[in-house]
Amino acid sequence: MYDTRRFEIYHQKEKITMSEKLYLHPITERIWHWIHAVLILLLIISGIQIHWPDSCGIFGSFSNAISLHNWLGLLLIADFVLWLLYNLISRRISHYILKKEEVYPGMIVQAKFYAFDIFKNRPHPYSPSEDNKFNPLQKATYFQFMLIMMPLLLISGILYLYPSCFSSFISSIGGLKVVAIFHYIMAVIFTAFFVAHIYLATTGHTIFADFIAMITGYAEKETH
Repeated sequence: MYDTRRFEIYHQKEKITMSEKLYLHPITERIWHWIHAVLILLLIISGIQIHWPDSCGIFGSFSNAISLHNWLGLLLIADFVLWLLYNLISRRISHYILKKEEVYPGMIVQAKFYAFDIFKNRPHPYSPSEDNKFNPLQKATYFQFMLIMMPLLLISGILYLYPSCFSSFISSIGGLKVVAIFHYIMAVIFTAFFVAHIYLATTGHTIFADFIAMITGYAEKETH
């Protein structure tokens, strides 16, 4: 005999665990993201070879590493300008702007999740949407790195690449050595962020969920 009650229970469980597809990352953003990631990675590796040529020789000679690093830096400038124009014109820059309730208590709740709750397999406190795809800490971090620290990194790189064009300004801030040290510090910070970004990308509802979303554009939103 057909068990109607058992079917209803099974159907309810299926509804609870089913996932909704959200289109979070348009094709333009995905292409930019992977180009940006490759540029940053190659800049990190070439920068390591420049500073420690005896320990790293991936790109051949020391002069090759410098030349590659310079060209990659110029490409990163173009990449950043395109990203900024795209987000301003499309108004998707709003994804990086914190709302009042996301500052408090949103950032505290999200920090607690990353520090404790994630290791207890508790659900994410934030659910992304097509209009608001980043959690509060992601917004604060991406805003800081993309709109403050990235310009500083690029400006210091330009000053170091073309010192004769900006000699007066370089002298006013303490000389080319100060520019070099600042650029190095920024590079170390971005390297640490790159590693942390990869790790945090594994903290979705599955290890590869966020990576797949950045390839397909679609993320799964579990409904309960």
